[in-house]
Amino acid sequence: MIHRILLLSAMVVSFTTIAKAQSFGGVVSDSETSAPIPNVTVLQLEDNITATTGQDGSFKIEGGGEGAKTLRFISEGYVFDEKRRIAPTNTITVSLRKTKKSAASIREEGYIANGCEITNPEKPEWNIRFEHSPLKGDLAPDPNFTRRDPSAVIFVNDKYYVWYSYSLTHNTDKEAPWDLNDLYFATSSDGETWEEKGPAVMRGAEGEFDHRSVFTTEIFVHDGVYYLVYQAAADLDGVYNRNFVGMSQASSPDGPWTKLKEPVLRPTYVNTPYFDNNAVHDPCLIHYNDKFYLYYKGECNCFDCEGCERWCNPICGLKKQVKWGVAIADSPTGPFVKSEFNPITNTGHEVMVWKYGTGVAILQHQDGPEAKTIQYAEDGVNFEIMGNAIDMPEAAGLFRPSDPENTPHAGVDWGLSHVLKWNAGPKGWMYIQKYKKIK
Repeated sequence: MIHRILLLSAMVVSFTTIAKAQSFGGVVSDSETSAPIPNVTVLQLEDNITATTGQDGSFKIEGGGEGAKTLRFISEGYVFDEKRRIAPTNTITVSLRKTKKSAASIREEGYIANGCEITNPEKPEWNIRFEHSPLKGDLAPDPNFTRRDPSAVIFVNDKYYVWYSYSLTHNTDKEAPWDLNDLYFATSSDGETWEEKGPAVMRGAEGEFDHRSVFTTEIFVHDGVYYLVYQAAADLDGVYNRNFVGMSQASSPDGPWTKLKEPVLRPTYVNTPYFDNNAVHDPCLIHYNDKFYLYYKGECNCFDCEGCERWCNPICGLKKQVKWGVAIADSPTGPFVKSEFNPITNTGHEVMVWKYGTGVAILQHQDGPEAKTIQYAEDGVNFEIMGNAIDMPEAAGLFRPSDPENTPHAGVDWGLSHVLKWNAGPKGWMYIQKYKKIK
């Protein structure tokens, strides 16, 4: 009798286990041709289970814990894709886009083959030089406060507004100037003397993607709604490595701001060297060609100095590849889809971008062969070098006039930037200054 009870119990446990078993399956195909793609790596993230698509593009993953999962699709020559919160099913269909080479990537092939000397036409109407001056009021240099990475400056109701990363310089828990930051904002009647108004977006609760720090923000206005995009770190690793891009929105520049619950951008989670597989930084959102273009800086996690030489990086001690990407959406809140042309630059530690004519103009600050150049793309993606930029502002927030002149420099005539000093606090301190174009 006891033997029968034990056998029955084992069968119940076995049937329960079978009932709880989950599977994910489907087919991966080419987005252009609809042909099946073999040899695609499919990773079920939460339980670290992988599968590979067969010649017919099909895959199946079995086992793991219960609940919805994240599936990642990785294949050479195709854009990385990720599907989040997928319920168990065997009818998943995924279309992967083939990668394409941007104008910048084609130029880089030439640098690698022939050396890192760039060709710069230095067109007089494009060449630009800047000068810098300190601010007054609450944003005057004060080593007790670290204020950095100012957003674009906008003019609303007879006042200038700016948002920026804020922290206490002497906080010994900080591991970097951008660590343990919140987003503050200030207003001004003349762009010179500023009044700090206080916090706009604060760090999230423990366990949220923005718990450790929110920093490096940009403002975007569309149809009367104000959007802040910014870097976010869940923990200390996110301060230095894989972070997120978050977003908050408001009906007034004075707030209150409402956070989107999920990041709008993440790194590309591949283990092979790729321009944004370690970080997505410096987000900047613009409305262009009836779409919403989210430009950002990507960082590669390859820390081999040989790689710096391969990437024509003039600051080899940085030991990382820094380029831009862009993600495009039909709505200002996303979902944002990374371009198949990424990366779209060979340089660029900060994202400085504005609309000009029928295209997009950019400034390239440092960390790459095309540093200190001004560039232009008719399609917002394939940028060509147009001229030189001298005495460039660091981490510039461009003043964005509501009705700019149709000239190459109308979007970068003046704005705010930051300065790093090492003479205060455990990690140095930073303050905001003004820059303007020299006429």
